[in-house]
Amino acid sequence: MPRIISGQFTTAYDDTGAGAPVILLHCSSSARSQWRELGETLAADFHVMAPDLLGYGDSGKWRGDAGDLIRAEAAAVRALLATANAPLHLVGHSYGAATALRFASQYPGVLKSLTLIEPVSGWLLTGNEHRDAYTELKSVADGFRGAFRAGDAETGVRQYVDYWSGPGAWDAMAKGLRTYVLATAEKTHHEFAALFDPVNAAASLDRIQAPVLLLHGAETRAPTLRILKILEAGLSNARMAAIPGAGHMSPITHRKLVNAEIVRHIKAHAD
Repeated sequence: MPRIISGQFTTAYDDTGAGAPVILLHCSSSARSQWRELGETLAADFHVMAPDLLGYGDSGKWRGDAGDLIRAEAAAVRALLATANAPLHLVGHSYGAATALRFASQYPGVLKSLTLIEPVSGWLLTGNEHRDAYTELKSVADGFRGAFRAGDAETGVRQYVDYWSGPGAWDAMAKGLRTYVLATAEKTHHEFAALFDPVNAAASLDRIQAPVLLLHGAETRAPTLRILKILEAGLSNARMAAIPGAGHMSPITHRKLVNAEIVRHIKAHAD
């Protein structure tokens, strides 16, 4: 599999197809394999790159003292784009969507389209009118981080997995996946801090002129829906779509419906 170096970090990624580039960014506690089926579909018409974000899969480990985490993730996306040398379609889910949003605000001119699936961009939940959503999302992050620092990563992971996927989701998860989630918990710990770092709010949303699909599960949690509504109001060319019966993890639980929405959006803005 190909690898690319950005700064002091190495990113591994799948690389398939030919045409305009599409970059797919997975969620926390996941890997590039999250997008395998979508990548295979898009590769018939596009050049698809699906990286393991830092600290996941075959990519290099994130060093917690290395500075701005989401900026480093965005720099890796920029390095991938440099290999294609063309405007791109960018897709992200959850933490990957927060990274995609940060990238889009830094480099708006390189986008052909943007798909954000429930970005957990806690830095957008500022002001008293969003205090309830901020408090709810921050409590999940703080609960995980507190348990991790206390040496009880599994309690923290159980809390956040059950929050997003429903009570008992962690205990019902396959043993191999639980092992992976625990093995990558240190990176997740850093992510949950970065999601509330105001440094990520430095770039204005009005810089993003590309067409944006804001996708969410119809049964998702209130904080991510609030974030999407903030984005819908702040972006000049955005539309919202809901996946019936789905929650936050719709790219996994309702893969075919989500993939169809993404493919439709990308193809509509391919020219």
